[in-house]
Amino acid sequence: MARPSGQGDQTKELIAEKAKDLFEQKGYAATSMEDIRKYTQISKGSIYYHFKSKEELYLYTVETASKAWRTEWENQANQVTTATEKLYLLARYYASDMQNPLSKTVPEYIGSENLNEKIDEKIIQLIQPEYDIFYQIIEEGIHDKEFVSNKTIGDLAYILYSTLTGMSITQFLGYDEKKFYLLYENAIDVFLNGITNHKPLTK
Repeated sequence: MARPSGQGDQTKELIAEKAKDLFEQKGYAATSMEDIRKYTQISKGSIYYHFKSKEELYLYTVETASKAWRTEWENQANQVTTATEKLYLLARYYASDMQNPLSKTVPEYIGSENLNEKIDEKIIQLIQPEYDIFYQIIEEGIHDKEFVSNKTIGDLAYILYSTLTGMSITQFLGYDEKKFYLLYENAIDVFLNGITNHKPLTK
């Protein structure tokens, strides 16, 4: 029997929404498809109809959250004008997002998989949209002469992206929320201004 129009999409979104709850509560590795079946009260056959594996389901939930993240970011970024303002705004936005339960599961997912070529492509798909935001801001700043550097835009974007994402570890070091946000703002200070007047040792 054919499914009513839209019913399949509704079921898919329900599965993804409930699975997201479990991934946030238990993490990626500890969540099984059987857990998802019990929590959603949807048959395994229906779950596998929409998602071929737990990994595919997980990546779908992360991608959905990432799209919402980018939409919200664009709304906020449109409220400031300069590239410098956008970098500080992005730092605050990242500090907030890094405390999101689903965001905390991404490093676990990456660490739990064998990083073969297939997985590498999936990880690139996860980080590329966020990296593009960093690239666009730095490109804008250099174009408008707010930023001056002999490094490529790509290298600068990777350096800052890696810095802000890697700083999520500081939330486990006992910093209160105010200090946590301040550290992200300080990261932009260091990125823009550096810490020394001396010439670099290497080109």
